Amino acid sequence: MGRDHRSMLLSLCAFAAIVAYQPLPAEANIFSGKVYRKAQQDCVKFLGINEFRLAQYSKFVYPPDRDTMCLIRCIGITLDFWDDTEGFNVSFVQQQFSPLVTPQFKKLLTDSIASKLELIDPLDNCSRAYYAFRTFRALLRQLVTSTTPTPVTPFQPLTAVQIVDVLVECAREQNLPAVFLTGLTKGIIPDCPEVRSLIRCAAVRTGVYTDQDGALLENLHSQLNPPGEEKSSFVLRQQLCLKRNEQPACVDQSTRAFRQFFACLRPDYERFFIANAGSVMQTPLFQQQQQQPVANESTTVQPMDTLMPLLASFR
Repeated sequence: MGRDHRSMLLSLCAFAAIVAYQPLPAEANIFSGKVYRKAQQDCVKFLGINEFRLAQYSKFVYPPDRDTMCLIRCIGITLDFWDDTEGFNVSFVQQQFSPLVTPQFKKLLTDSIASKLELIDPLDNCSRAYYAFRTFRALLRQLVTSTTPTPVTPFQPLTAVQIVDVLVECAREQNLPAVFLTGLTKGIIPDCPEVRSLIRCAAVRTGVYTDQDGALLENLHSQLNPPGEEKSSFVLRQQLCLKRNEQPACVDQSTRAFRQFFACLRPDYERFFIANAGSVMQTPLFQQQQQQPVANESTTVQPMDTLMPLLASFR
């Protein structure tokens, strides 16, 4: 029994490395296995990926570029962990790694992957497979190393430019047309599914919002650093606003983020981006907006004024 348990644990380490950026020593040994190496080699050839990248992949370095994402999808289909229609095969994990993988872990994995995939274009199967495996890897590594507590990483505020980059990344992953993003920079922020999803994506990725806890007010105070307002005052003010804008339990996560988080934090974000206007105006997103011809100078809107309503929605 002891040998079987150790073998199962080694297998866990192996699967945890599928989309890891750097392998653990035990993972390198496990992934020298013929089944995985053959699946990887076959997928590289099938997808027409430069075979020189096999050296990179053999070290378990899987950067988030298009070729690598499609490679992970191909490996997943080959090894029966991924299906474009059914998604990630969570039941397989429970069957193969029980009793180490408990029903509680299965639920956590299912919910985490579902939450991640909500932010990705439903037609982009390569991205969906890649980020599903990446989520699986992160949770599985935590399970394997759960004997030692993982320290909580302190929140690190982003610059205004970094927040704009997150916004653009979310828009790209949701496959929003460029003209749609241009409209947002003009202050056109409709209450529609695309915008609600975009706001939720940016808020989650910048570390100031989760579906479980809502607005992370201490992180928001660190990020926005409202002039002259102590944390306790900021938290109380936002708590009152969030309570007033509380949404029914039946609404989806993106709607809740838009009609509660966005509604309350928008003024503070406006002040934050106005204070950082110099750097924000140099971003490619804003530069493209500045370069667009103006049809009627008498109705020209100041560039920073057009961008503020959108940027205030994020981070």
